Amino acid sequence: MREIKTKIIDQLSSLIQEKINAIQQSISLAEESRNDATKSSVGDKHETSRTLVQNEIENYQKILNKALSQQNHLNNIPVENSNKTIQIGSLVSTSDGIFFIGLGWGKISIDKVSYFCVSGASPIGKLLLGKEKNSTFSFSNRSITIKSIH
Repeated sequence: MREIKTKIIDQLSSLIQEKINAIQQSISLAEESRNDATKSSVGDKHETSRTLVQNEIENYQKILNKALSQQNHLNNIPVENSNKTIQIGSLVSTSDGIFFIGLGWGKISIDKVSYFCVSGASPIGKLLLGKEKNSTFSFSNRSITIKSIH
Protein backbone atom coordinates (compact mmCIF):
# COMPACT_ATOMS: atom_id res chain seq x y z
CA MET A 1 0.00 0.00 0.00
CA ARG A 2 2.95 2.29 0.51
CA GLU A 3 3.47 2.19 -3.27
CA ILE A 4 -0.11 3.34 -3.93
CA LYS A 5 0.18 6.12 -1.34
CA THR A 6 3.41 7.24 -3.00
CA LYS A 7 1.70 7.24 -6.42
CA ILE A 8 -1.19 9.28 -5.01
CA ILE A 9 1.18 11.81 -3.46
CA ASP A 10 3.25 11.97 -6.67
CA GLN A 11 0.14 12.59 -8.79
CA LEU A 12 -1.15 15.26 -6.40
CA SER A 13 2.28 16.87 -6.41
CA SER A 14 2.27 16.96 -10.23
CA LEU A 15 -1.23 18.45 -10.30
CA ILE A 16 -0.25 21.13 -7.79
CA GLN A 17 2.95 21.89 -9.71
CA GLU A 18 0.93 22.32 -12.92
CA LYS A 19 -1.34 24.72 -11.05
CA ILE A 20 1.67 26.64 -9.69
CA ASN A 21 3.21 26.90 -13.17
CA ALA A 22 -0.06 28.18 -14.67
CA ILE A 23 -0.46 30.77 -11.91
CA GLN A 24 3.14 31.94 -12.30
CA GLN A 25 2.59 32.30 -16.04
CA SER A 26 -0.59 34.33 -15.39
CA ILE A 27 1.32 36.58 -13.00
CA SER A 28 4.04 37.15 -15.60
CA LEU A 29 1.48 38.02 -18.29
CA ALA A 30 -0.34 40.38 -15.93
CA GLU A 31 2.95 42.07 -15.00
CA GLU A 32 3.77 42.53 -18.69
CA SER A 33 0.32 44.01 -19.23
CA ARG A 34 0.81 46.36 -16.29
CA ASN A 35 4.22 47.44 -17.60
CA ASP A 36 2.84 47.98 -21.12
CA ALA A 37 0.06 50.12 -19.67
CA THR A 38 2.73 52.22 -17.96
CA LYS A 39 4.46 52.91 -21.27
CA SER A 40 1.42 53.78 -23.38
CA SER A 41 -1.22 55.29 -21.10
CA VAL A 42 -1.64 58.75 -19.71
CA GLY A 43 -3.72 60.20 -16.89
CA ASP A 44 -6.69 58.62 -15.08
CA LYS A 45 -7.12 55.86 -17.62
CA HIS A 46 -3.54 54.82 -16.95
CA GLU A 47 -4.04 54.71 -13.17
CA THR A 48 -7.31 52.77 -13.41
CA SER A 49 -5.80 50.23 -15.78
CA ARG A 50 -2.71 49.81 -13.62
CA THR A 51 -4.80 49.40 -10.46
CA LEU A 52 -7.00 46.73 -12.07
CA VAL A 53 -3.99 44.79 -13.28
CA GLN A 54 -2.27 45.16 -9.88
CA ASN A 55 -5.40 43.78 -8.18
CA GLU A 56 -5.33 40.86 -10.60
CA ILE A 57 -1.67 40.19 -9.76
CA GLU A 58 -2.45 40.28 -6.03
CA ASN A 59 -5.30 37.78 -6.53
CA TYR A 60 -2.96 35.47 -8.45
CA GLN A 61 -0.41 35.81 -5.63
CA LYS A 62 -3.03 34.67 -3.09
CA ILE A 63 -3.88 31.66 -5.25
CA LEU A 64 -0.18 30.92 -5.71
CA ASN A 65 0.43 31.10 -1.95
CA LYS A 66 -2.42 28.65 -1.37
CA ALA A 67 -0.99 26.24 -3.96
CA LEU A 68 2.47 26.51 -2.41
CA SER A 69 0.92 25.82 0.99
CA GLN A 70 -0.82 22.74 -0.46
CA GLN A 71 2.50 21.52 -1.86
CA ASN A 72 4.18 22.03 1.50
CA HIS A 73 1.35 20.23 3.31
CA LEU A 74 1.53 17.36 0.82
CA ASN A 75 5.27 17.01 1.36
CA ASN A 76 4.65 16.56 5.10
CA ILE A 77 2.01 13.81 4.83
CA PRO A 78 3.42 10.59 6.27
CA VAL A 79 3.14 7.47 4.11
CA GLU A 80 4.09 5.18 6.98
CA ASN A 81 1.55 5.16 9.78
CA SER A 82 -0.54 2.91 12.00
CA ASN A 83 -3.10 0.68 10.36
CA LYS A 84 -5.26 0.58 13.50
CA THR A 85 -6.88 4.00 13.28
CA ILE A 86 -7.40 6.44 10.44
CA GLN A 87 -5.08 9.43 10.51
CA ILE A 88 -3.50 11.88 8.10
CA GLY A 89 -1.75 9.81 5.44
CA SER A 90 -4.14 6.86 5.73
CA LEU A 91 -5.51 5.09 2.70
CA VAL A 92 -8.99 3.89 3.65
CA SER A 93 -11.10 1.38 1.75
CA THR A 94 -14.79 1.77 2.53
CA SER A 95 -18.08 0.45 1.23
CA ASP A 96 -18.38 3.80 -0.57
CA GLY A 97 -14.93 4.08 -2.16
CA ILE A 98 -11.25 4.47 -1.36
CA PHE A 99 -10.16 7.61 0.48
CA PHE A 100 -6.72 9.14 0.92
CA ILE A 101 -6.71 11.37 3.99
CA GLY A 102 -4.37 14.31 3.64
CA LEU A 103 -5.08 16.91 0.99
CA GLY A 104 -8.48 17.94 -0.27
CA TRP A 105 -8.29 17.57 -4.03
CA GLY A 106 -11.21 15.38 -4.98
CA LYS A 107 -11.21 12.31 -7.17
CA ILE A 108 -8.06 11.14 -8.93
CA SER A 109 -7.43 7.95 -10.86
CA ILE A 110 -4.35 5.77 -10.70
CA ASP A 111 -4.06 2.53 -12.67
CA LYS A 112 -7.80 2.76 -13.45
CA VAL A 113 -8.71 2.89 -9.75
CA SER A 114 -10.45 5.97 -8.30
CA TYR A 115 -9.27 7.53 -5.07
CA PHE A 116 -10.96 10.37 -3.22
CA CYS A 117 -8.35 12.73 -1.80
CA VAL A 118 -9.84 14.49 1.20
CA SER A 119 -8.55 16.79 3.87
CA GLY A 120 -8.81 15.80 7.52
CA ALA A 121 -10.75 19.05 7.97
CA SER A 122 -13.38 18.15 5.36
CA PRO A 123 -16.76 16.84 6.54
CA ILE A 124 -15.98 13.25 5.55
CA GLY A 125 -12.37 13.59 6.70
CA LYS A 126 -13.56 14.58 10.17
CA LEU A 127 -15.84 11.55 10.26
CA LEU A 128 -13.06 9.19 9.15
CA LEU A 129 -10.25 10.40 11.42
CA GLY A 130 -9.77 8.15 14.45
CA LYS A 131 -12.08 5.40 13.17
CA GLU A 132 -11.02 1.74 13.11
CA LYS A 133 -11.54 -1.12 10.66
CA ASN A 134 -15.16 -2.38 10.55
CA SER A 135 -16.47 0.90 12.01
CA THR A 136 -19.64 2.22 10.43
CA PHE A 137 -20.67 5.85 10.13
CA SER A 138 -23.30 7.88 8.33
CA PHE A 139 -22.52 10.43 5.64
CA SER A 140 -25.01 12.07 3.25
CA ASN A 141 -27.76 9.70 4.35
CA ARG A 142 -25.57 6.67 3.53
CA SER A 143 -24.18 4.12 5.94
CA ILE A 144 -20.49 3.59 5.22
CA THR A 145 -18.35 0.75 6.58
CA ILE A 146 -14.57 0.91 6.84
CA LYS A 147 -13.15 -2.21 5.21
CA SER A 148 -9.42 -1.61 5.61
CA ILE A 149 -6.89 1.02 6.69
CA HIS A 150 -3.40 1.31 5.25
